Amino acid sequence: MRKFPRPRVVVSACLEFEKVRYNGQVVPCELVKKLEPYVDFIKVCPEFAIGLGVPREPIRIIKSGEDYRLVQPRTGRDVTGEMNTFTDDFLQALPTVDGFIFKSKSPTIGLSNIKVYSGPFDPGVVERRSGFFATKVLQKYRGFPIEEDTRLINDKIRHHFLTWLFSFAGFREATAIGSLKEFHRENSYLFTLYDGTAYTKMGGKLDDPVLYFEAMRQLFLHMPEPSAYVNGALSAFNRYSDDVNPLEKKWFLETVGMYRDNKICLNGLLEALKLFIMRFDDNAMMSQTLFEPYPSSLVSDVDLERDKDYMRKTVVELF
Repeated sequence: MRKFPRPRVVVSACLEFEKVRYNGQVVPCELVKKLEPYVDFIKVCPEFAIGLGVPREPIRIIKSGEDYRLVQPRTGRDVTGEMNTFTDDFLQALPTVDGFIFKSKSPTIGLSNIKVYSGPFDPGVVERRSGFFATKVLQKYRGFPIEEDTRLINDKIRHHFLTWLFSFAGFREATAIGSLKEFHRENSYLFTLYDGTAYTKMGGKLDDPVLYFEAMRQLFLHMPEPSAYVNGALSAFNRYSDDVNPLEKKWFLETVGMYRDNKICLNGLLEALKLFIMRFDDNAMMSQTLFEPYPSSLVSDVDLERDKDYMRKTVVELF
């Protein structure tokens, strides 16, 4: 079993942890809850941190000319300066981190689509942007895994985010113990899926961790397409294709075709490939992060309806 690095993640304090949301509630987040045993969380609520209290009157972003302000309409309080100061101080004091998980729709910590108004009481939305705190995070940590709770419900986004997050944590740990070359080798198939040319160039930067990491930041900016996984699986299978019988080869190629046609999930394709890796006792391939980029307990459930009570009932019982 792979030994996983332990990511450091900045998280909105209201997600599963503290009753600091404007209405005094904790917001459930299934992924944050599942991540707790595997990551070190650094919790933050910018609005609570500057003293707005809980519960509190809502705040909104106002645009006047080219200037953006953060105001609390009911009280008339302008907290723009306080929020900017807190954000700058927080980011300055932040240790090396691997990623961020923020609460969506927040005027401070939301990543996108946050409403901007023309005045404190005007109902009209003039544009949408990221929150005050989130904007500075996105500027400073471009190329880092940064996501919102609601987007992480999507399986593809979640898989990409977790792969990205644990890869960054793996890099941090590898550089700390001087094993960057081993890290590069163990991620060869995974990184090639994202960008094979970039991965090759990264091999020339192993003596400079700063340049290597900059290349990693670019590597993960786009998710690999299903065709990249198809090509990666076929490339890996070529290691064994001359030593398997025709029926085995036919079965694997049909499995690849089923994945290509969206009839089985990615894990199904990778599990099929692992059968040959185990058969040929290929330790070099078994150590590839492609097959388990993050702990398996974080993988999304395939069939959310499988264990529902009504699934065990017959039509007669239902009616």
